[in-house]
Amino acid sequence: MATWTIEEPKQLTFDEVRRLRVRTVRGSLSVVGTDDQARLEVTDIRGMPPTVRYDDGVLEVGYDDWSQPGFLSWLLGRRKWRRHAVVSVAVPRDCPVDLGVVAAGVVVSGLRAEVRVRVMSGDITLAGLTGPVDAETVSGSVEAHAVAARLRMQTVSGDLTLVDGGGEVHARTVSGTVTCDLAAAGSGEIRLSTVSGDLVVRMPDRSDLTVRLQTTSGQISSAFNALKRTGRPGVQVVEGLLGAGTGRLWANTTSGNVALLRREPEEPAVGDAR
Repeated sequence: MATWTIEEPKQLTFDEVRRLRVRTVRGSLSVVGTDDQARLEVTDIRGMPPTVRYDDGVLEVGYDDWSQPGFLSWLLGRRKWRRHAVVSVAVPRDCPVDLGVVAAGVVVSGLRAEVRVRVMSGDITLAGLTGPVDAETVSGSVEAHAVAARLRMQTVSGDLTLVDGGGEVHARTVSGTVTCDLAAAGSGEIRLSTVSGDLVVRMPDRSDLTVRLQTTSGQISSAFNALKRTGRPGVQVVEGLLGAGTGRLWANTTSGNVALLRREPEEPAVGDAR
């Protein structure tokens, strides 16, 4: 095992990284998939210096008193907030990553492997990921762009946004808006829920979904005539079958509105015009 205590800005390179685990407090964290050599850069260090450990392809970044059994138990200790570092990591695209941050923003892009991100207070940005993704923040937003596989997003206070999604989606927030723009719809399950926020879904005209939209005290609007209003007193429901109905869209909010929009076909490029 190789170990470094990072007391000043430092760059490290690694011949092979098969798994990445990061636990930081303040600052920022970015992880990107690369076809080049794996590398780590730590800058803007304040308070206790972070530790880097490398053992048989496993790269870990954190602090000497981190708790191996779990992130939350590590947070319950004392003097955890006197730590600040800006961490940037480039790893192979097939490297699974497990990231935990107390109060900082996290950006992850260009990976094909599993991604897990947990943040106490801060925003999460995800881009170009094709493996399963689990992103959770207590106070902050989650933005996902072109995430093609299973995506789970959760926050207590913050917005959840998916652009050009194409796989299974589970998104849940207590106080915030969920916006889901689907490039394709019909092969998986899409479950969206809020307590006091709105739900906005845009999907292609030709979608294969069984749809159920529900709100208790809000309003529901749909651009798809095949969906019909049902429900009972005190609960509004719009549901029905689109196309073959092979996938499922379930959107539920207590006091928010639900809007289902139609995504128009893209205009052909100028050179393709007939």
